[in-house]
Amino acid sequence: MAESDSGTERVSSSLHVLRNVSISELVYQQVHQKILSGDLQPGEHMNENRLAASLEVSRASVREALRQLEKDGLIEITKNKGPFVRDMPSEEAWELYDIRASLEGLAAELAAKNRTEYDLGRLTQCLENMDRAIARGDEAGIFDYAVDFHRIVAAMSGSQNLVNMLTGVWGRLVLFRSKFSRLHLGEPGNSEEKRILAAIRDRDGEAASALMKAHITGGKEGLMKHAQEHEATAGSRAAVSGRKKP
Repeated sequence: MAESDSGTERVSSSLHVLRNVSISELVYQQVHQKILSGDLQPGEHMNENRLAASLEVSRASVREALRQLEKDGLIEITKNKGPFVRDMPSEEAWELYDIRASLEGLAAELAAKNRTEYDLGRLTQCLENMDRAIARGDEAGIFDYAVDFHRIVAAMSGSQNLVNMLTGVWGRLVLFRSKFSRLHLGEPGNSEEKRILAAIRDRDGEAASALMKAHITGGKEGLMKHAQEHEATAGSRAAVSGRKKP
């Protein structure tokens, strides 16, 4: 995102201004994180003036960041209403899960072909960290290490184009998952990831691909079940609320 900003704007310390990074890029990173963490919820309106004031930057920088977020599919900018965090339809999310399964299956296959001892060490360390997070009941840590595992496998593919495509899919799916962040989505575990690692270690690309696809499809099916239950409960509450109105 190009912006010839010399740093004359004041930016809050939380943005960690770095040399050679534009102000609009820093705003993008901050708002992006707020969306993916659930601080900004799907359907929530984003006020440009308040964002600019809270981040201590100009509205021009905020607008540039919002345009990039719109391109990423994370927000929608409506004429005369402004920007809103996207409320992704379930059907779009399930399609993205299918795309993700295919892309990550390919990534796992290539990772098995290209893996080095250093790569295997990174994956092993990631799963050991996840084991410790599971033992202490650290749900945020479990999620973070799971994300790291998939990102490492993607990087091991050796294909930057594949990594770029997956990065876009991951970001949009996290937006969808944020709607269900307070739901318990099953018992934590990493046995499937350990089997994927074993296949990669054995240079068995076919098995690694099949295991990765099954892992992601299983996650999709689990989320579909909870999403349907969540939507049914919300519909029932709305119906009851409607009947109570005079």
